Amino acid sequence: MTNKLYFLLLLMFSSSAFSLLNFPENRGEVLTPGAASLHQQVMQLPEVHFLSVQQQQQVDRLLINVLEMQLEQNKAFRGALSDYKKSPESPQVWKNTQVNYYSALSLSHDKQQLLALSSPHINELVTGFGPEGVTQFRTEFYLTGLNIEFYLHQEIRAFRDFVNDIFISPVPVLVVIFKVFFLALILSWWLRNSVRFIEALGDKMNQNSMANNLLLRLVWYVSRAHRAIAWLIMITLSLRIIAQLPSLQHLVFLEIFTWWILGGAIAVSFILEFAYQHSRKLSKAMITLRLSTIRLYVWGFITTGLIAQISEITLGKGTIYAWISSLIFFFYFLLTVYSLHKWKAYIFECLAARNEQPAVVQWAEANKQRWLFATLCTAIAAVWLILRALQHYLIELLSHYQIFSHALAYLFRIEVAKQTEIESDQAHLHKIRGDETFSYVLPGSENSLLLPGYAQQTYESLATYLLSDKPTVCILSGERGVGTTTLLRRFLHDVDDAQSIYVSCPHEGFDALVTKLCEMLDLPETGNEALLLTHLRSTAKCYLFAFDNVQRLVKPQVGGLAPLMRLTNLLRQSKNNHRAVLAIEKSSWRFVDRARGERLLFDLVEFLPRWSETEISELLTSRLSDDAQYALSFDGLALPRQWEKDEQTEEQRARHGFYRILWDYSDGNPTVALRFFRRSLFRNSETNTVQVRLFKIPSSEGLEKMPKPMLAVLRSIVQLEIASPEELTDCTRLSINEVISTLRYFQSRGYIEWSGDKSRVSDLWFRNITNILHRQHLLVK
Repeated sequence: MTNKLYFLLLLMFSSSAFSLLNFPENRGEVLTPGAASLHQQVMQLPEVHFLSVQQQQQVDRLLINVLEMQLEQNKAFRGALSDYKKSPESPQVWKNTQVNYYSALSLSHDKQQLLALSSPHINELVTGFGPEGVTQFRTEFYLTGLNIEFYLHQEIRAFRDFVNDIFISPVPVLVVIFKVFFLALILSWWLRNSVRFIEALGDKMNQNSMANNLLLRLVWYVSRAHRAIAWLIMITLSLRIIAQLPSLQHLVFLEIFTWWILGGAIAVSFILEFAYQHSRKLSKAMITLRLSTIRLYVWGFITTGLIAQISEITLGKGTIYAWISSLIFFFYFLLTVYSLHKWKAYIFECLAARNEQPAVVQWAEANKQRWLFATLCTAIAAVWLILRALQHYLIELLSHYQIFSHALAYLFRIEVAKQTEIESDQAHLHKIRGDETFSYVLPGSENSLLLPGYAQQTYESLATYLLSDKPTVCILSGERGVGTTTLLRRFLHDVDDAQSIYVSCPHEGFDALVTKLCEMLDLPETGNEALLLTHLRSTAKCYLFAFDNVQRLVKPQVGGLAPLMRLTNLLRQSKNNHRAVLAIEKSSWRFVDRARGERLLFDLVEFLPRWSETEISELLTSRLSDDAQYALSFDGLALPRQWEKDEQTEEQRARHGFYRILWDYSDGNPTVALRFFRRSLFRNSETNTVQVRLFKIPSSEGLEKMPKPMLAVLRSIVQLEIASPEELTDCTRLSINEVISTLRYFQSRGYIEWSGDKSRVSDLWFRNITNILHRQHLLVK
């Protein structure tokens, strides 16, 4: 019973703990000669990383000396306390008691430092559960009782002096009472008005579109426990104010209990609320199990943390502290075993849904009912599931970075290519060509819509101008095939206060465009620019013009911007509230931007982004034929297992991996992805099924070594879309013979195709050519 009382008093009152680290200024004067000598030797020791072999031996000898002197000092300390009880009014006796007290604390402090410097064997001998460890436990426990007895006498003397001081001058006590009362008033005011203030702050932050979501979430969590937080602050400040009074300094120590218990309760409420908010998709039983486990561990951490901190402050890191640390470890072990028992059914239920498992996990599932191995098997299964979940989360997190997805797709492509080379059924596969491919991968149409969410920010920015009632001329730019035409048609569909007109600029130039516009506006076919301008100025109608393929009005040469300037001037001079959006390829727009700089002004210039991997996958899936006769098979397209696709079937995994390869090669261009998807269709003559195999990527070696003049010709063809030799001569400043020879070279290697007397880049080589030109800084994709 006495031992329990010692520990209780030690936890409740421990200013002696602070004395351990706060000796009087002249420390040598309050220590016995032996304690002072040992302390001086300990202070001369270097840090553990700089100890030599001789110094390590010296540490072990000093530790033995300290342990021996502790036994003698405890006897002297006990004698001094006995003398004080007989003569409590003698100043000399009390001074002798203080010297013994500080000497005992100094030895405890030196012992703690030497244990940290001693060899592992000696440390284990002193702090372990062997005979020497038990002896040291008794010594420390005995010293704890002496410290408590000394502390009680010290507090009685201090309280007597405190009472005498009050009768002399009660002002300090009244000041402390006033401060605490003032804090109580503030707390009372806050508790009455806190809800209103927090709601007003939340409403203001919700109205502010620039507010950080993290900050909003933080305010919401604080509002759930604002009363407990207010009480915590109030108690902490009050304890610090009261501790300023003599003999009441030990109340500061209650801050530890306050922060661990009340602060721990606040932390538990936050953690449980956070866990609940992220568990709504789970079943009610699953939520209850998760919350109970979290509550158990958090309160266990709070309890053991409080005990460990109190033990370290009051007892130091000696034998008792080591024993308590071992008990805490054993406590967490039992807590984990109990938690695994509660989670066992759910863990193996999740494990059953995983098709592929390592051998150790299979062993755990096979032996889960054997009571001797049940806990171990559950732990193995839980660790494996946690690692898999972390892998999934890591892959999902890294997948937001395109460089990671590109690297992963590159590895997949290499693996698939290796497997394709060694497949035995290659002789039975025959490539599907021509229009037949469109039966399996459907073509687009004028009514095709962009995927929801793609380029939404671009659309909203342009809609601010195009769907208003003010005159405007905007630019929409993007790489060929990313959906520029579809986005233009979306504007024409959404406008409700203007007549929408879609115009695809002809290759013949500006005059042909004016003729086409006059025809669409019911003007005479022989109409000219002046007639068109007169009509736009005089009509009561409001038009929304969507000019597509405006790059056909731009030639990368001197004076090549004249047709585009004439079109913009025509739109500017119409004066009425006509609106226009000009869709131009990014490669041509860069030429316009560099040639004119700030002299050619538009109300807004927006660029279409590249398609993400998810968007490409959705598009490709939507283009698959629903007719069973034209079904595609991904069987045999083996891909490396992906951590984030563990729950998918082999076919789904193969399809997703192949879509990722298409996205990587197309660099986010849906038209290129569809083009090479159709080049990946093969018919198996044995099974008469159409199978998907890895497409063959054209080699770019010839393009890499190509001289700059030839690359300049390729760039001009890409910018002009289709180009005659004469146009290429004007754009590149090469002679007609050089251009014709270059075009014949391109044609022999399949880089270009002919449409009448004009050339265009081959679909097969489009991505290779744009990549090379981009890397050579001749083109911007």
